[in-house]
Amino acid sequence: MDNKKILSKAFTASLPVLMGYTTMGMAAGILLSGTIQRSDIVLWAFLSSLTSISGALQFAIVDWIDNRIPLLDVALLTCFLNVRYAMYGLSLLEKFSGISFWKKCYLIWSLTDETYALETESREDDKKSTLRYCLAVAAFDHSYWVIGVTIGAVAGKFLPFSTRGIDFAMTALFLVVLTDQCKDRRNIYPAVIGVLSAVAGRIFFSTSNMLIPAMILMTAVFIIFRKKLEKLFIDAEVSK
Repeated sequence: MDNKKILSKAFTASLPVLMGYTTMGMAAGILLSGTIQRSDIVLWAFLSSLTSISGALQFAIVDWIDNRIPLLDVALLTCFLNVRYAMYGLSLLEKFSGISFWKKCYLIWSLTDETYALETESREDDKKSTLRYCLAVAAFDHSYWVIGVTIGAVAGKFLPFSTRGIDFAMTALFLVVLTDQCKDRRNIYPAVIGVLSAVAGRIFFSTSNMLIPAMILMTAVFIIFRKKLEKLFIDAEVSK
């Protein structure tokens, strides 16, 4: 398949991501410019979205900057927020093999939930076409996020209005995704573990310090009870 057809296919496949990333990106940009009062905030919004394509992180970083969160905490939170991508990457080892070092680095760095879904669903004629398709999807999705955040920052700076409630946009998105996922009984168990870990973190730590302990507890529970959880998933699948 020639490059033009690959680009056209990748763009068409990424249109749903375009709608989601520009919308959420604008919310993140508005929140950033509304919370952090700097004359060059639009530039910083552009650079932050260009170098970080994690939606949850883009929202969280506003609060971290505003509250001067220590760098060690930022590093740990970033690791826990994005550790799932390591699992995604394991399933793409074969697909990304045989590509140049820098292209492989970009594919790894630009991996998001939506990009991963599109890349794993790709069924191209040959390996080279598949890699070109994955690169095109990653580049399109990345550009949507940069555009959304930058436009949001411009709007927040030059069209001042209250940003109250905008920070809930990402939380609302995850709640919608969680609700949909929990329709499958197998996904209820991880959700319950996550909720209980958050509650335990809040009981023993302050609101500003609960996230890291909660994520450590949740990860530990998943590791310790991995075999039992796998059995529950299998039993739920059989009973469907």
